[in-house]
Amino acid sequence: MLPRPFRLSRRHRAVLYSLFALLFTSGLIWWLGDEAAEEAGKPVAWAELWKPRLMRVHGGAAMAFLVTLGTVLAVHVRRAWPSGTNRISGTGLIGWFLLQAVTGYGVLYFVGDGLRDWNGQIHVTLGLLAPAAVAGHVLWGKWIMRRRARSGGSRPATPHPGEVGPLR
Repeated sequence: MLPRPFRLSRRHRAVLYSLFALLFTSGLIWWLGDEAAEEAGKPVAWAELWKPRLMRVHGGAAMAFLVTLGTVLAVHVRRAWPSGTNRISGTGLIGWFLLQAVTGYGVLYFVGDGLRDWNGQIHVTLGLLAPAAVAGHVLWGKWIMRRRARSGGSRPATPHPGEVGPLR
C-alpha cells in the first residue's frame, strides 16, 4: 500500500465529491435545458419547469461546495504545501473554483446582457471542463506518490512538472 500523507479522509472525499457531482449535474442539466430552448427558438416545457429548481439546487450546492473547499484548504493543502507535491495543479484547481464562484456570481448580478452572456459562457465552459481538471489533479498526485514510493520514498533530485520544492 502506498503512503498517503496528503489524502483526504474517506468521509471528507465522499462529501467533497458528492457536492461536486451535484453541482456539475445540476449545472449540466440546466445548461442542456437552456440550449434546448435556444435551439427550439421558444421555451421548452421540461426546461421551463426544471430550470428554476435546478438553479436553486445549483446555488445551494455551490455554497456548500465552497465551504467544503475551505476545509480542503485547511486540511489537505496545509499538509501538502510544504512538500511541494502537486502544488501547481492544486493551485490551478483552487483558482479554477474561485473563478467558477466569481463567474457564477456574475451570471446573476453583473449588469448588461453582453457582460452577462460573456461571463455565462466562461462559467459554463469552466464547469463542463471541471471534472477533467479534478481528475487530472487527483491522478497526477497519485502518479507522483507512486513514483516516490518506487524511488524509496525520497523526493527526486530533479522535480518534474507540477512538483515544486518547498517555499523558503
